[in-house]
Amino acid sequence: MLTGVIARISTVINNPILKLWKEFFIIGILGLAILVILPRIRIRTLYLFCITALTTIAFLTMNLNINMTILFYQLKLDLVLFLFIIAAYDSLIILKKDELESYIKKIYKIFMVFAVINAILIIVEHYFPAQFMAFLGFQDEQWGADTGIKIVATGGVIRSPGLLTYFVPAGTLMLLAFIVTIETRKAFKMRRSLRLILLTLFVISIFFTTYKTAIIGLIFYLIIKTIEFLFRQLQLILTTLLTLIFFTTFFISTHFMNIYYFVNKYSPDIAYNSILIRIQQHLAILETMKTTKQMFFGVGMGLNGKFGLDKTVFNVDALPTDSTYIYVASNYGFVGVFAFLAIFIYVAVRLFNNRPFDVFGIRYIVLYTIAIEFFYNNFIASFPTNILIIAMILVPFAKSYHVKIAVKKEKKLKRELIYSKAV
Repeated sequence: MLTGVIARISTVINNPILKLWKEFFIIGILGLAILVILPRIRIRTLYLFCITALTTIAFLTMNLNINMTILFYQLKLDLVLFLFIIAAYDSLIILKKDELESYIKKIYKIFMVFAVINAILIIVEHYFPAQFMAFLGFQDEQWGADTGIKIVATGGVIRSPGLLTYFVPAGTLMLLAFIVTIETRKAFKMRRSLRLILLTLFVISIFFTTYKTAIIGLIFYLIIKTIEFLFRQLQLILTTLLTLIFFTTFFISTHFMNIYYFVNKYSPDIAYNSILIRIQQHLAILETMKTTKQMFFGVGMGLNGKFGLDKTVFNVDALPTDSTYIYVASNYGFVGVFAFLAIFIYVAVRLFNNRPFDVFGIRYIVLYTIAIEFFYNNFIASFPTNILIIAMILVPFAKSYHVKIAVKKEKKLKRELIYSKAV
């Protein structure tokens, strides 16, 4: 939640090594997680690592015609994220029950403090954009990767990034903060007046980031909560139906012109920037998938995507991959797309079936990722900015694991007691 500060410092100092802070951070936390689990690593984890290694080798074999620098940069984005999730989960389940509860309390406190700081700064940036730009040392129209922070304005209004590098993660953070503030009201006591103030602060900051996907996500969440309140017996069916409706709507909005024409009548700017450009980007990549192999396994690892590595150096004219959907389709084909959705749907089902373990209410963010953000933002490329979301997703699974172990121990003791009495 301080990535914007670190990115700006790295560009001001202009040290080539310091500019790689994100790469060092990603590799560092993966290495740390592996070191934590090594003394008590599970057989199942070793199997997962082996399957991951074999899958990686298979994809590398299919993409040997691509420059190795591009391939390994792509692996840095995807492989490290996947390995980190495995290692981070194992590092949580080896904690004792009281240690896990302590971890949950700490992550909650840290999250709330930095969420509030970011929310306040988002509002300040909105009302004092000129002073904010001057403070960063930016000139007019200066924004993008070369500055460390991507500043965007629409309709003369700045899209506030808070302490992050861009308005997109800032909007997502504020949406997460709003949901966490509501969903933790039983787990963590707070004065009702203070909770209302924080909720108001987070809603205002969501709108001041102008991140429309997060605004729609807020509406999506409030509809689900209304369903849960009014239709307790039908909430699972209605929530599933709502998710399918949103998923279908956003799929149509990024592949066909119907929704673009509708929105264009009321807001041409939103229709052009948020819908038409994405339709063009998605169709441009889909049109390059000409063979059956490309449809199933993608056009090539790392060949598309304009963030990070400058691929023009390798004579590669990369297309933007600004959504999880087109990013996965381009790199791993529709096999990868269905695999990603299957994993997230499985996670969502598990979380909704184990609600008492979902301390942070992260199940709603998982649904948001499937139904809305899947076509409009890149969850994978957001790593490590989304590390808090990943941590909050892993917590319920770790708590569930502890309960299963406790039940197994209890059953074992009962069997031993019955056996000893029989003897």
